[in-house]
Amino acid sequence: MGYSFSLIQRVMGINEALKLFEQHELVNALEVLNGLILKENNNIQALNLRGQIYYKMQKWGDAMNDYTTVLEIDPHNQEARAGLEMARNILGYFTPDMFNP
Repeated sequence: MGYSFSLIQRVMGINEALKLFEQHELVNALEVLNGLILKENNNIQALNLRGQIYYKMQKWGDAMNDYTTVLEIDPHNQEARAGLEMARNILGYFTPDMFNP
């Protein structure tokens, strides 16, 4: 096959990042995902998982960027659509009572 980045490497990388994410080792999970995305910038699984990690780290803009990239690749991706909506809701949240006492 002439592929430089095999399916096995992709699956192993996603599994490793997911395991790190579940162990709350977010920085290490990001390192794995960044390496995957560098080699394959249209990897929807890696982008969605990285978006989740950024969301958990309260890096809303970075999360939104990853979710938007996924939706550019797959406009019907429900995981990215939900993640993007949640991040938008947090960024757009405010308490009106604070401005009108």
